[in-house]
Amino acid sequence: MPQCPNCNHKLVFLEKRLRYKCAKCSRVFLQKFIENTDFQGYNKHRRELDKHNLNLEIKQRKRPKLSSEERKLRTKESAIKWKQDNLEKCKEYSRKHYEENKDKILAQKKICKQKTKEKQYKWKKQYRDKLIDRTRLLGRIHHWRRQQELKINGYKPQTNGLNDSFSTFALSYQLSPP
Repeated sequence: MPQCPNCNHKLVFLEKRLRYKCAKCSRVFLQKFIENTDFQGYNKHRRELDKHNLNLEIKQRKRPKLSSEERKLRTKESAIKWKQDNLEKCKEYSRKHYEENKDKILAQKKICKQKTKEKQYKWKKQYRDKLIDRTRLLGRIHHWRRQQELKINGYKPQTNGLNDSFSTFALSYQLSPP
């Protein structure tokens, strides 16, 4: 039911005059004017409802919030996919970046190699210190083996030609009394 634009009271339609009349303020309005304003108000209300419903749908469709680890994984996956799709661009970007920053890159590589060597030396020393009993035992074993090698190399057994003669079983049989 249409309402009066002045006082928001219900309007009465006068069929003979094709106009609306307000029962409260007694003003008369053209039918076309009232229907247009009523229709515009209806459209405005429907648009607001549609926006509200659309916002509700969007909120319901939103993805659940991801943790920082999941976001990092998704970012890495998308970066890998992009690199696979754009290999030529990646190669071109890397060449261009290398040419622009060649001195810095080489200096960083040199520093990195030095740090790696230092870490390896430090790790080896810690490993030796941690297993010092084992290293001492290995040193003793090495020393004993060297001593044995010297004794074996210095010792030359003599056979007196027994290897070419009879076997020891045959010799024992001949020497025993009948």
